[in-house]
Amino acid sequence: MQNSASFVPLKNIFLLWTESSDQSALDRPLSTWSEAEDAIHAMAKVAPEHGYDKTGFRVEWADGEVYEVRLDIARVVVEIPTPLASHVRRALEFTSSRWRPANMTEEQQREFLAENERLRPGGAAWAGKLLDGYELGGSS
Repeated sequence: MQNSASFVPLKNIFLLWTESSDQSALDRPLSTWSEAEDAIHAMAKVAPEHGYDKTGFRVEWADGEVYEVRLDIARVVVEIPTPLASHVRRALEFTSSRWRPANMTEEQQREFLAENERLRPGGAAWAGKLLDGYELGGSS
C-alpha cells in the first residue's frame, strides 16, 4: 500500500450515478477508499444475477485533481477486495504505458495510446503523475 504521507491525499469519492437498486451512497461523499469499496460491495450483493449495474464515480484529491470512471458492478465484485482502487490503478497504468493486458499486442497498445494522446494531449503524463504522487487506495 502507498504511504499516504508522501502522496496527495484523497479528498472525496462521489457516487455520481448507478443502475444498482442500492443507492444509499448517492446522497453523500465517501471520504475514504475503504468507504467507497464498502459501498461497491453492498451494491454488488444486489446486482443482477446475470449481468451488472453500470456505476459512475468521481475521485477528488486534496489539490483539486479529479478522475471520473465508470465501474461495472456484478455479483462477482464482492470477491475483489478493492474493486474501485484496483480499477483506477489499472486504468492509469495502462494509460501511462506501464501495463498492457495479455490479450493486447504491443502494437495495438501503441496505436490505442497514440489515439488517446491525440484526443487527450498529456493523458499519459497525467496518468503517470497520479500513479506516482496521489493516494490511490488498495495495494500498489
